[in-house]
Amino acid sequence: MKDGVSNERVTTNLVGMPDDPDEEQYGFGEKPDPDEETDNDDEDTLAPVPFYTNTHVDDEIAVDRRQTRRKVEQYNRRGGIETAYKKIKEFAAWTTSKEFEVRLWHFGFAVLLYNAWLMVDFLVQVGLDKDFRSKPRITADRFRSYIQRRLTRLI
Repeated sequence: MKDGVSNERVTTNLVGMPDDPDEEQYGFGEKPDPDEETDNDDEDTLAPVPFYTNTHVDDEIAVDRRQTRRKVEQYNRRGGIETAYKKIKEFAAWTTSKEFEVRLWHFGFAVLLYNAWLMVDFLVQVGLDKDFRSKPRITADRFRSYIQRRLTRLI
Protein backbone atom coordinates (compact mmCIF):
# COMPACT_ATOMS: atom_id res chain seq x y z
CA MET A 1 0.00 0.00 0.00
CA LYS A 2 1.32 3.42 -0.91
CA ASP A 3 2.40 5.68 1.98
CA GLY A 4 1.11 3.52 4.81
CA VAL A 5 0.45 0.07 6.17
CA SER A 6 -2.38 -2.03 4.79
CA ASN A 7 -4.08 -2.56 8.17
CA GLU A 8 -4.27 1.17 8.90
CA ARG A 9 -7.76 2.41 9.83
CA VAL A 10 -9.32 4.57 7.12
CA THR A 11 -12.32 6.86 7.50
CA THR A 12 -14.64 7.23 4.53
CA ASN A 13 -16.46 10.52 4.01
CA LEU A 14 -19.64 10.98 2.03
CA VAL A 15 -19.62 14.32 0.23
CA GLY A 16 -22.64 15.86 -1.48
CA MET A 17 -21.20 17.89 -4.35
CA PRO A 18 -23.24 20.79 -5.72
CA ASP A 19 -24.74 20.21 -9.14
CA ASP A 20 -23.00 21.32 -12.31
CA PRO A 21 -25.38 21.68 -15.27
CA ASP A 22 -22.49 21.91 -17.75
CA GLU A 23 -20.95 18.57 -16.78
CA GLU A 24 -22.65 15.54 -18.33
CA GLN A 25 -20.28 12.77 -17.26
CA TYR A 26 -20.10 10.82 -14.02
CA GLY A 27 -23.53 11.81 -12.75
CA PHE A 28 -23.06 15.57 -12.65
CA GLY A 29 -26.03 17.52 -13.89
CA GLU A 30 -28.58 14.72 -13.65
CA LYS A 31 -32.12 15.90 -13.08
CA PRO A 32 -33.94 14.23 -10.18
CA ASP A 33 -36.45 11.52 -10.98
CA PRO A 34 -39.87 13.13 -11.67
CA ASP A 35 -41.61 10.64 -9.34
CA GLU A 36 -39.17 11.36 -6.52
CA GLU A 37 -40.29 13.79 -3.82
CA THR A 38 -38.02 16.79 -3.34
CA ASP A 39 -37.97 19.54 -0.73
CA ASN A 40 -38.28 22.38 -3.23
CA ASP A 41 -40.84 22.91 -5.96
CA ASP A 42 -38.42 24.11 -8.67
CA GLU A 43 -38.44 21.45 -11.41
CA ASP A 44 -35.22 22.66 -13.04
CA THR A 45 -33.15 22.11 -9.89
CA LEU A 46 -30.40 19.57 -10.42
CA ALA A 47 -29.76 16.83 -7.88
CA PRO A 48 -26.59 17.00 -5.76
CA VAL A 49 -23.98 14.37 -6.56
CA PRO A 50 -22.85 11.99 -3.79
CA PHE A 51 -19.14 11.16 -3.74
CA TYR A 52 -17.20 8.89 -1.35
CA THR A 53 -13.59 9.67 -0.45
CA ASN A 54 -11.08 8.66 2.21
CA THR A 55 -9.52 12.15 2.31
CA HIS A 56 -10.63 15.03 4.48
CA VAL A 57 -13.02 17.43 2.77
CA ASP A 58 -14.40 20.68 4.06
CA ASP A 59 -16.89 23.19 2.70
CA GLU A 60 -16.61 26.00 5.22
CA ILE A 61 -15.17 28.52 2.80
CA ALA A 62 -14.97 28.84 -0.98
CA VAL A 63 -11.31 27.68 -1.08
CA ASP A 64 -12.26 24.41 0.62
CA ARG A 65 -15.13 23.86 -1.81
CA ARG A 66 -12.81 24.44 -4.79
CA GLN A 67 -10.27 21.96 -3.38
CA THR A 68 -13.02 19.37 -2.92
CA ARG A 69 -14.26 19.94 -6.47
CA ARG A 70 -10.67 19.52 -7.75
CA LYS A 71 -10.32 16.18 -5.92
CA VAL A 72 -13.54 14.88 -7.46
CA GLU A 73 -12.47 15.97 -10.95
CA GLN A 74 -9.08 14.27 -10.54
CA TYR A 75 -10.77 11.04 -9.50
CA ASN A 76 -13.18 11.23 -12.45
CA ARG A 77 -10.25 11.58 -14.88
CA ARG A 78 -8.71 8.51 -13.31
CA GLY A 79 -11.78 6.48 -14.30
CA GLY A 80 -11.32 7.54 -17.92
CA ILE A 81 -7.65 6.56 -17.84
CA GLU A 82 -8.46 3.11 -16.43
CA THR A 83 -11.08 2.59 -19.14
CA ALA A 84 -8.51 3.56 -21.78
CA TYR A 85 -6.07 0.95 -20.45
CA LYS A 86 -8.78 -1.72 -20.68
CA LYS A 87 -9.37 -0.78 -24.33
CA ILE A 88 -5.64 -0.75 -25.07
CA LYS A 89 -5.45 -4.34 -23.81
CA GLU A 90 -8.00 -5.29 -26.48
CA PHE A 91 -5.54 -4.09 -29.14
CA ALA A 92 -2.53 -5.88 -27.65
CA ALA A 93 -1.28 -9.16 -29.09
CA TRP A 94 -1.21 -12.10 -26.72
CA THR A 95 2.30 -13.18 -25.78
CA THR A 96 3.97 -15.53 -23.33
CA SER A 97 7.35 -13.87 -23.68
CA LYS A 98 9.05 -12.76 -20.49
CA GLU A 99 11.40 -10.47 -22.42
CA PHE A 100 10.81 -6.84 -21.48
CA GLU A 101 11.56 -5.56 -24.97
CA VAL A 102 8.98 -7.84 -26.60
CA ARG A 103 6.29 -6.95 -24.08
CA LEU A 104 7.08 -3.22 -24.41
CA TRP A 105 6.86 -3.44 -28.21
CA HIS A 106 3.47 -5.19 -27.97
CA PHE A 107 2.18 -2.53 -25.57
CA GLY A 108 3.53 0.32 -27.71
CA PHE A 109 1.95 -1.12 -30.85
CA ALA A 110 -1.36 -1.59 -28.98
CA VAL A 111 -1.27 2.08 -27.92
CA LEU A 112 -0.58 3.08 -31.53
CA LEU A 113 -3.60 1.06 -32.76
CA TYR A 114 -5.78 2.43 -29.94
CA ASN A 115 -4.88 6.02 -30.86
CA ALA A 116 -5.50 5.29 -34.55
CA TRP A 117 -8.95 3.95 -33.64
CA LEU A 118 -9.74 7.08 -31.62
CA MET A 119 -8.61 9.32 -34.48
CA VAL A 120 -10.61 7.41 -37.12
CA ASP A 121 -13.71 7.47 -34.92
CA PHE A 122 -13.30 11.21 -34.32
CA LEU A 123 -12.85 11.92 -38.04
CA VAL A 124 -15.92 9.84 -38.89
CA GLN A 125 -17.99 11.76 -36.34
CA VAL A 126 -16.73 15.12 -37.63
CA GLY A 127 -17.36 14.01 -41.23
CA LEU A 128 -20.98 13.17 -40.44
CA ASP A 129 -21.58 16.80 -39.38
CA LYS A 130 -23.39 15.65 -36.27
CA ASP A 131 -22.78 16.45 -32.64
CA PHE A 132 -19.76 14.73 -31.17
CA ARG A 133 -20.75 11.98 -28.76
CA SER A 134 -18.64 10.09 -26.25
CA LYS A 135 -19.89 6.70 -27.45
CA PRO A 136 -17.84 5.66 -30.50
CA ARG A 137 -19.57 5.28 -33.87
CA ILE A 138 -16.91 2.77 -34.94
CA THR A 139 -16.44 0.05 -32.35
CA ALA A 140 -12.99 -1.22 -31.42
CA ASP A 141 -13.91 -4.71 -32.69
CA ARG A 142 -14.94 -3.33 -36.07
CA PHE A 143 -11.73 -1.30 -36.37
CA ARG A 144 -9.57 -4.28 -35.37
CA SER A 145 -11.27 -6.57 -37.88
CA TYR A 146 -10.82 -3.95 -40.63
CA ILE A 147 -7.10 -3.59 -39.83
CA GLN A 148 -6.74 -7.38 -39.71
CA ARG A 149 -8.37 -7.76 -43.16
CA ARG A 150 -6.17 -5.04 -44.65
CA LEU A 151 -2.96 -6.48 -43.17
CA THR A 152 -3.88 -10.01 -44.24
CA ARG A 153 -4.46 -8.80 -47.79
CA LEU A 154 -1.16 -6.90 -47.68
CA ILE A 155 0.83 -9.93 -46.55
